[in-house]
Amino acid sequence: MSIHQRVSIPAGGRLLLGDLHMPKSARGVAVFVHGSGTTRRDAQNELVARRLERAGIGTLLVDLLEDYEARERHNVFDVDMQAQRLVEVVRWLRDEPRCAALPVGYFGAGVGTGVALIAAARSPELVSAIVSRGGRPDTAGEWLHRVKAPVLFIADERGVAPDWVDAAHRACAAQKELVFVASPSHLYREPEAIEAVAQHAERWFARHLMEIKAPGAESPMMRS
Repeated sequence: MSIHQRVSIPAGGRLLLGDLHMPKSARGVAVFVHGSGTTRRDAQNELVARRLERAGIGTLLVDLLEDYEARERHNVFDVDMQAQRLVEVVRWLRDEPRCAALPVGYFGAGVGTGVALIAAARSPELVSAIVSRGGRPDTAGEWLHRVKAPVLFIADERGVAPDWVDAAHRACAAQKELVFVASPSHLYREPEAIEAVAQHAERWFARHLMEIKAPGAESPMMRS
């Protein structure tokens, strides 16, 4: 039986809100970390999450900041603090009987890309794969050298990665791939852009969480 549940997760001395969706016979869980100016209900992330669920991957979309915290700019860009909360969130997930035995992946967008990478470096035993959608993965800084989980970097410019994505891709010492998805808005608001992101995310998580090759669009422009 599939599960669709709103959850409250203790982390950082707070109770963080999340939406947990577990399809029947899920073979992995993707934890979504959104960027600044959005919440766990971000439309683009929800579209990606629904595709992953159809592929048999559970999803947890979570707000790492409470509403009042998110109104303070210094909290929004405090990637270290949010990374620690993400680690606590995943430890909570590991204590959930329905999720305990499942491999976990991170899907980061915007500021959440740096958060996901730092959390992965700090507690490598908790995560098996990472997808970084645009944003600022370079904010992970020196932690990039310590990431062990395979990372898919998705760049938001046509054919040329922004400097910060390219720098993070080069600095990351883990197995990695860089793909390009054309988005005139650079925010993946276009249906064809977010669909391409979802296809790449499904492929990456299916390969590294479920240990199978999932169907998905292969970009003609990618480099490892």
